[in-house]
Amino acid sequence: MSFSQKCVVVLLAIVIFGGSGYFAHIAFRPVELNRYKSIPWVKYVHPNIKKLKQAQDLAREGKLDEARTILFKALVTAPKSPVTRELRDLLGQVNTQIFFSKDPSTRKTEYTVKQGDALTSIAQKLDSSVEAIIRVNNLDSTLIRPGEKLLVPQLDFTITIDLPRNRVVVHDSRGFFTQYPIVSAQLPPTRGSEIDTKVATKSFWKNGQPVQADHGMQKEGTPRIDLGHPGYVLYGVGEERQASTSEIAVTTDDNEQTTDSRDAYRPPQGIAMMKEDIADIALLIRKGTPVTIILNETEAPHGKVGE
Repeated sequence: MSFSQKCVVVLLAIVIFGGSGYFAHIAFRPVELNRYKSIPWVKYVHPNIKKLKQAQDLAREGKLDEARTILFKALVTAPKSPVTRELRDLLGQVNTQIFFSKDPSTRKTEYTVKQGDALTSIAQKLDSSVEAIIRVNNLDSTLIRPGEKLLVPQLDFTITIDLPRNRVVVHDSRGFFTQYPIVSAQLPPTRGSEIDTKVATKSFWKNGQPVQADHGMQKEGTPRIDLGHPGYVLYGVGEERQASTSEIAVTTDDNEQTTDSRDAYRPPQGIAMMKEDIADIALLIRKGTPVTIILNETEAPHGKVGE
């Protein structure tokens, strides 16, 4: 091959490989790429985060019905989101505030006191409790007078003690109503994953001793709720609400009991909650209220709102 032929071959190779490289550059790194690089990327924010903020603002302004509507729709349209637990917590707080307010609702019966009536008989007649009637009507005592009008809240709730998810969940006939965090749990050994029981008794304790239940018991003592299943008790501890991520310790066949000296008095077995939370639950339940205890991870029945 002559020198001129070699030069031609070299030039052809340069043209072929150079052209290939140029077209590859155009194909894989188009000219418009630099223009796209200059466009600021927008970070995706889940819509429920904005809805949570809206509901929080409305709740602070006292617009509870509007806040509840936003929370309910957010949980129905997107039951799984980064703020599902926060939405459910806030919805529970709003539901509870509305329920215990003096505003009429479908959950409350307006009752006119008759001669011979007492709060106990009214509560039995309308599936309520003396404590709930006192709370809703902001009464100073148990004394009532004929002709007086009372709003009587209907206590048709059921309770799910969801240990894997660290929550005590309250349901009404429409589904989820409210929920509260569990601080800790020490329970009898069991091989089952779920227990169905009922509220057996409700008592009030102060300084480790039972106190007489009267209209001032919310201030005088801490409620304790005994369930029909032996060793299963809900009781109050601490002075301040714990973080929603508080872990629980459950005694089973394979676990050892753990102790917590946060309070001087604790039942030997039971489920600990913050005092203000157990006080709210005590107002929502009465003797015979159905209770389901979820011991192991399952598809726990949270209700119709959220997961």
